[in-house]
Amino acid sequence: MRIYNSLTRSKQEFSSLSPKTVSLYVCGITPYDTTHLGHAFTYISFDALIRVLKLKGYKVSYTQNVTDINDRDNDILKRAKEQGKTWQELTKYWTSLFLSDMEYLNWIKPDNYLYASKQIKQMTDLIEKLLKNEIAYEVNSSVYLDILKINDFGKLSKLNKDEMFKIATDFEEGVDDKQKRNPLDITLWKKREENQSNHIPFFESPFGLGRPGWHIECSAMAVDSLGEQIDIHGGGRDLIYPHHEAEIAQVEGATGKIPFAKYWLHTGQVAYRGEKMSKSLGNLVMVSDLRKKYSANAIRYMLLLNHYRSDWEYTEEMMERAALAMDLISKTIQKINSSGFDPSKDSMILLEDDLNVHKVLDLIMTNIRNINAVKTRTILENLGFIF
Repeated sequence: MRIYNSLTRSKQEFSSLSPKTVSLYVCGITPYDTTHLGHAFTYISFDALIRVLKLKGYKVSYTQNVTDINDRDNDILKRAKEQGKTWQELTKYWTSLFLSDMEYLNWIKPDNYLYASKQIKQMTDLIEKLLKNEIAYEVNSSVYLDILKINDFGKLSKLNKDEMFKIATDFEEGVDDKQKRNPLDITLWKKREENQSNHIPFFESPFGLGRPGWHIECSAMAVDSLGEQIDIHGGGRDLIYPHHEAEIAQVEGATGKIPFAKYWLHTGQVAYRGEKMSKSLGNLVMVSDLRKKYSANAIRYMLLLNHYRSDWEYTEEMMERAALAMDLISKTIQKINSSGFDPSKDSMILLEDDLNVHKVLDLIMTNIRNINAVKTRTILENLGFIF
């Protein structure tokens, strides 16, 4: 099986660290208005990957997180304050909706589904290792990762410092924090200010009261649940920098083991009405809305028609065509028992070449009038469709 590794920017033959066992971490949601199609595309793509790995005989250990707290003020905390809710109430509501949507789409729930707010000890332990290794530094009860101490910082994103600065500014990475030695240094722990508003939570730590940085959360949860080295780390392409770059520096800096993740897989971006689908732009297509009109199979089919690494734009016509195609496939499977066309013959070849699910679906549709119903149904069920 060959998969595209963002670290090497090439397709590579997949081999796990331990025989027939795969450790997988995928960055999860920040729950304040989910689940839009961008989220669903990422998680259903990795769901398909897990199913293919299991078909090949691997046992998959899968961790995903919920970023229910971090060092930022302008996502969950801002939304909760605007709505007159606590951050716990807001995150509970949107996480429940996310899980309901994903269950509807027949998503394999992770073995470890971890909330950042419940993993503070794991984070502070990792921060202490970075301080001990003199890769991090503490200033007035805040802690930062010194990127100049990381010789290969940037090896995943391959960005220069000016490019990093622009993206870090857009991500509200605190580039204007005067306590930092370098504007691009990563916030590991943000101290509680004396005049801090009551709606902003804080936690105890060896460094004082405060809250963890966004990036250390995933590093700590991945290491604690899967080990210091893992097979696959995934997420949306927009997380490559700063999030995944920071994760690599943090884990490898703390453990001394390289690589932290052997393969980095990133999904493409989903657009709607000419712009990338995002919370800030408000051009979201919600799975909860699509559920009112379309079957889980139709939504799943529409998502998997796009290769996981591709950028694509959602249209209502695309969804309608997917619904019609899924309806035709379902009716054909029910009517025909067997025929000369064997879709299983080429399907694994396609799936093993960087997860070409869309080509398997195209193959089935091309031969829909001459279809082996039993084997087609088996293939689709192995990819998460329900009949």
